[in-house]
Amino acid sequence: MRILVTGGAGYIGSQMVRQLVEKKIDAVVVDSLENGHRAAVAPGVPLLVGDIGDEEFRREIFSRARFDAVMHFAGYIEMKESMENPAKYFRNNTAYTNALLDAMVHANVRRFVFSSSAGVYGNPTQVPIPEDHSTLPTNPYGESKLMVERILAWFDVAHGVRSICLRYFNASGATLDGAFGEDHPGESHIIPLALQAAQAGAPFKLYGDDYPTRDGTCIRDYVHVIDLCDAHLLALDALMRGHATAVYNVGIGRGYSNREIVDAARRISGIEFQVEIAPRRPGDANESVADSARLRQEFGWTPRYSDLDTIVGSAWQWHKTHPNGYGAKG
Repeated sequence: MRILVTGGAGYIGSQMVRQLVEKKIDAVVVDSLENGHRAAVAPGVPLLVGDIGDEEFRREIFSRARFDAVMHFAGYIEMKESMENPAKYFRNNTAYTNALLDAMVHANVRRFVFSSSAGVYGNPTQVPIPEDHSTLPTNPYGESKLMVERILAWFDVAHGVRSICLRYFNASGATLDGAFGEDHPGESHIIPLALQAAQAGAPFKLYGDDYPTRDGTCIRDYVHVIDLCDAHLLALDALMRGHATAVYNVGIGRGYSNREIVDAARRISGIEFQVEIAPRRPGDANESVADSARLRQEFGWTPRYSDLDTIVGSAWQWHKTHPNGYGAKG
């Protein structure tokens, strides 16, 4: 097989490529390097640098090789930024994905694994959240992902493009040896931010302590990035065997509060750091925990590394040994 991995120089995409390589599956990475890192791409894997929003670049991608499937990770992910600049998210996450799908049809590529989000659910009325829960995003980021899911359903009807959408909860952690991890410009995720505060001896901002939860802070379901990519491998295998278009949650079914994450960061790093309470971020859901029974039962997915200590411990190993992330961009 040969798989096109968009966003394959980013946090999740680069881990996906490493796991494809481990399975002896050929991968080609497409990344603009706006947020990705050349150093994160597995050695020997071709990297095409460009923007999938560029029509000429899309033609170049599909003229270079024949692909069996596309795994699509190229998207903006910042909920807060999406509230401030929704056009950026609908353009990149939705319109450019639509253009990519059109290019796939012309190149006769009919399998697509999509990096979706639990953000499609908004504030759930049922926790854990099943896949048939109502979808009412509370921010443009979640809406941009939901729009792609709807587009994919119609591309199946019209063009026979079969897809599996994986609705992530909170991707987290790093490789167990600390060699590869999370390095986002303008980081907004709580685990790296808490660990960076520990490293710097700086205060950590906790956004909101008045949520209707057990300790007043948001509750999230964290899944280790390796386990998340295992789910992608299973989805890819299913599509290669003829699986129909479908949607699956990827989460462990247990939530941790923001306070509990901060406590784990203090305990595992061995560093006490100050916590400052800040106002809620607009669009943040109260609680988001997955019902992943469908993924477990149909694909046999079993998370191996998604206990809190392994997640935070691997992330700490990455941050401790890479205080500047991957270093210079490009």
